Amino acid sequence: MKRILLIALLFTASCYFFGQNLDSLYIAYKDAPSGERRQAGDNIVQWFAERQYLPDSTLLDKNLPEAEFDRNLLSLTVRYLLRFEHYSLTFDASQYLLKLSESANDTTNMIIAYYFMGFSNQRMGKMDEGLIYAIKCYELCLAHNDVEMTSSVTNNIANIYQTNHQDSIAIVYFKKSIAIERKLGRMQNLAIRLGNISTSYLRLGRLDEALSSATEGLELDRKEGRPDRIAIRLHQLGDVYSEMENFVKAKECGLEALDYFVKSGSKYGQSIVLDGLGKIEQRQRNLKNAENYFLKALSIAEEIQNNLLVQRVCTNLYELFKTGNNYEQSLFYFERSAAIKDSLFHVENQQLLSEFQVRYETAEKEIEIIRQQSEINSQEVRLKFVIGSLIVATLILALLVFNINIRTRRNRELTEINATKDKIFNIISHDLKNPAIGQRNALQFLSDNVNEWDRDKIADFSLKLCKSSESILDLIKNLLYWSRLQTGKKIYHNLPFNLVKALKPDINVIDSMAEQKGVNFKTIIPPAVIINGDENMILTVIRNLLANAVKFTNKEGNITLKIENKQDDKTEKVIISISDTGVGMTDTQIQNLFHSDFQQSTIGTEGESGSGLGLIVCDELLQKHNSKLHIESEIGKGSKFWFEL
Repeated sequence: MKRILLIALLFTASCYFFGQNLDSLYIAYKDAPSGERRQAGDNIVQWFAERQYLPDSTLLDKNLPEAEFDRNLLSLTVRYLLRFEHYSLTFDASQYLLKLSESANDTTNMIIAYYFMGFSNQRMGKMDEGLIYAIKCYELCLAHNDVEMTSSVTNNIANIYQTNHQDSIAIVYFKKSIAIERKLGRMQNLAIRLGNISTSYLRLGRLDEALSSATEGLELDRKEGRPDRIAIRLHQLGDVYSEMENFVKAKECGLEALDYFVKSGSKYGQSIVLDGLGKIEQRQRNLKNAENYFLKALSIAEEIQNNLLVQRVCTNLYELFKTGNNYEQSLFYFERSAAIKDSLFHVENQQLLSEFQVRYETAEKEIEIIRQQSEINSQEVRLKFVIGSLIVATLILALLVFNINIRTRRNRELTEINATKDKIFNIISHDLKNPAIGQRNALQFLSDNVNEWDRDKIADFSLKLCKSSESILDLIKNLLYWSRLQTGKKIYHNLPFNLVKALKPDINVIDSMAEQKGVNFKTIIPPAVIINGDENMILTVIRNLLANAVKFTNKEGNITLKIENKQDDKTEKVIISISDTGVGMTDTQIQNLFHSDFQQSTIGTEGESGSGLGLIVCDELLQKHNSKLHIESEIGKGSKFWFEL
């Protein structure tokens, strides 16, 4: 076994050495003039052929069209640039591949391009960019049923959630990828996923699952004889042993992994393992040894310009120096870690993570439930029948209750939506249709008599039509506002604002309306009143109430808008009231005002139409402010509407 591992290690080291020239070959190919690019590409193909990296002979075909040759060559090149840790060039080549693939509508290579754009950014510690490209790749894979690449990009997305310390979500995606790889029988990829999920299990304190996954991943990589992957798996297993306080095995795994990475020249791997060895020494209180490991890890991370690794090591150095009471050094590394952490995941990409999770949440939860059920079923063989039966029965019952709750909630939501729809249709058919028909008939009447009437009569008739149109417009505005409230599309914003200043435009409009009708409009308001609430909603309430007051008050009547402060023992409130000397209402009319089922059309003192919907809107808007619309009214003497904020 040692001989096999040595041969494999030498092969990996030689691959890395040869890989030192691939970057220069790619640069020469990209920068070559159009007439010389094919020859520069053939040089890369020859490089692959000499090392037996060509998967087939397609690229050796001289008759292959140049556009197809370029895409196939780049598709292969990005894989090995990433393998040899040329992450910046990997991203550059992937961008080039994406550009060519989009022009040719080559979906297969578009998926590959997005995948390596995401993966290379992830390896460079640029998690924002990595997430954006990974999501694009994921969506293309689902749209075109590319199962193999779905597994790969799902694994990368899981890594991003893991990096963002959302390990519960990461496990869902790791399990999805693991299920695909088991089905496809791709043991090398399965080992990678098992190692990754062990890290998330470890962070969540699920040590048995972490040990099982890491051990299985290591065994698979040993069978495949891949030293570079064996080293990664040893590091992951070492982390598990460290958390289990088996420091002897943890160090053995870490040192063996470090030896692999040093011989292969992998700077990325060295930094990760050195950081892990530092944590092992720190847990054993060997603070000086821990410091040496951390500083070596930091130096390499800075050398390869990987911000994610730099941030991780700085965090560990902060904890180390804090433990040793070296507060100056501790503060230095804390500030450096915090500064880098803020740049790893911007606020907008935190939102992108959330939106992506919500978008696919249902499907991923189903996968998680299926996997959990599978694990339970496999354990039933080793458990007593009674205990196993109870667990299964409990899970089934929980799922049934969950499904019943979902169905009940959905049925309730559908019932509410249907009721809202019926109310809207009722208002449209009853209160919008009749005025519209009346206006159409009036227009027809005007058209029929336009040649017989004089100018004054036509002007008078047109003015009445305008008032009718304004009433219909008010109804439509209230209808739209109310429907948005019912469907939850109107969002409440609770902010402080100056009510008096905000009301000035509406007061001017109402004053003009009152003057045209011959109604006296008076305001009793202080110079300024600051309240908390949704400005648009509060203004809508007052505007509706004032417009109603004008509508239902006769000529030479009075309308008063009053705003006053009320001081209680502990709280200060603002009272807004609108009083009029209009037609008034009966008790029955007042009781039915806020019930859309009893909502009735009403006519103003000069024939203005109204649906009563405005008061329903007012009441619902005030409810969002934990307030209520109060009404005092008497037939023939007028009404008073008031509320507190």
